[in-house]
Amino acid sequence: MKKLSILFIFAILASCGQSPKDLAGLQASLKEKETALKGLQIEIDSIQAQIERLDTTHVVEASLTPVEVRTMANQTFRHFVRLSATVSSKENVLLSAEGNGRVVSVNAEEGDRVSKGQTILRLESDFIEGQLKEAEAAYQLAKTTFERRENLWKDSIGSEIEYLNAKTNFQAAENRVKQARAQYEHTFVKAPVNGSLDVIRVNKGEFVGAGTPVARVVDLSNLELETDISESYLKAVKVGDSVEVSIPALGLKQAEKVIFASQYINPENRSFTIKVGLKNNNALIKPNLLAEIKLKDYENPNALVLPSMAIRKDLKGDYVYLIDKSEAKPVARKRYVKIGRSFGEDAEIIEGLKAGEQVIVVGANSVNEGQEVEIQ
Repeated sequence: MKKLSILFIFAILASCGQSPKDLAGLQASLKEKETALKGLQIEIDSIQAQIERLDTTHVVEASLTPVEVRTMANQTFRHFVRLSATVSSKENVLLSAEGNGRVVSVNAEEGDRVSKGQTILRLESDFIEGQLKEAEAAYQLAKTTFERRENLWKDSIGSEIEYLNAKTNFQAAENRVKQARAQYEHTFVKAPVNGSLDVIRVNKGEFVGAGTPVARVVDLSNLELETDISESYLKAVKVGDSVEVSIPALGLKQAEKVIFASQYINPENRSFTIKVGLKNNNALIKPNLLAEIKLKDYENPNALVLPSMAIRKDLKGDYVYLIDKSEAKPVARKRYVKIGRSFGEDAEIIEGLKAGEQVIVVGANSVNEGQEVEIQ
């Protein structure tokens, strides 16, 4: 703009025969005129705005608030309770040595599948094995002696005391064999259930004492979830109910069933215990993993349901905006309602609405009673 003004000034100077010496004065004059022009434009804009406000013949149509609505209809509403639980195994067994001795062999490796009764490791048994053989030999002698004394006694040969002594010695020898065999069996650590050998805590050559934990066997095919739930749900939970189980660490969700519901109420926290069976088809689920149980405690097959975000609240209570189509254009009308249960993003309406009515579900925050709206 200034370049054009300067060129214009030079043109004037050239036409008037004036020299560039008067350039500064002309520039100052131009600046005064421009300032005056800005002032006039401000006055013009102000006057135009006043005219628009006062001119009733000029009508500007206000834009309507856009909203989305839902036509109320009966549908099924379900309420769920979420419970935290921990995975456990019915057959998660920590094995301990039943006798004292040095480990002479480890017959399985961690991770191996073992069967009930399979030997996992052995302790030294030479001394105990010798005692067992002596006891068995003494048992055979006592047995033979008793049988002969018994036959003689039946034929009325010999005294009763000799017969009774032989019988007593035989029974004592039999008991010593049982004790020696039990001690010998204690030198074997065997799997008490079918499962996986999770860990072995000792090595060959180490000395262990009676009661020392040596290995763990876990059956991952027989898992369950156990948790406590408030006594208020006692009538809502029963054996056989379907639940949804989630294991966040594995990203798993699967349907399961309640396999146990205790009838005993814990007086300390007013709760009772439930157990849920847990399938482990891919063997990914491990004991002590955290899980969540989603259990249905309420269902209404003929409910009126709204998104919770569509429900407003004031000092009088909860309300929604309905669409009134009796006017030329749709109008928002305020209606107070009573809410039943809520779960997730939905709420059950138990009073105040009926099927067929249209409720504003999007845009309710931007409307007022009696305001015209535009249904999207």
